[in-house]
Amino acid sequence: MSANPLFERTVSTLLAGEVICEVSNDDLNNYLLLPENQQQVASFLGQLNRTLRRTGTGEAWVCAYEDLSTSEAKEAVRQQFSLVANHLEPLVHFLRLIMAVEGSQRPILPGSLVQESVILDRLSSVPSLEAKLRSLVETQFFRTKKTDSAGQIRTVMTNLEKAGYLKSHGTTGSVYRATGKWSWLYDVMTFIETHEGIQTSDPEDEPQMRLA
Repeated sequence: MSANPLFERTVSTLLAGEVICEVSNDDLNNYLLLPENQQQVASFLGQLNRTLRRTGTGEAWVCAYEDLSTSEAKEAVRQQFSLVANHLEPLVHFLRLIMAVEGSQRPILPGSLVQESVILDRLSSVPSLEAKLRSLVETQFFRTKKTDSAGQIRTVMTNLEKAGYLKSHGTTGSVYRATGKWSWLYDVMTFIETHEGIQTSDPEDEPQMRLA
């Protein structure tokens, strides 16, 4: 591996299955914006049956399997898909809640600000949104025993931050920025929407599912 610390961190982050973007890892994202660095990283990953890929919107970098003919690669992709499938429904519910709070038809985009105070203010004035929040925290991904809206929202935000979808912004601990992992998720959602019977489909059919 190169002695360049940015190269080492970039490769380690990608192989750990994390998404690199301007929000989550600004320095690594800037490093990958240079073609010569992309080539160096891709060359190294190729020795491990991996490839460097950008999400559909070009806002994030991920590590994907290059050849899915090996049993190791197929099993890793199946596990990745199973994890996504388990989390997809609550994530969609969260997106719908935020869109309703903001009165917008636009989903969360990488770099978007998500503020607990704004959500709580809107919840207090629209009872139907509180019902959506209660339904959300009943899902396994966001489950909590907290009964107050503030506590429930904090749990949701904390879980999204742990999963890499949000990053704390500022010093209050209640303001977040959306990461490029949403861009990756939208790629997966598009794949699911356009492929019937995805549970039994061959992961080799779609590069979106070739995550490390």
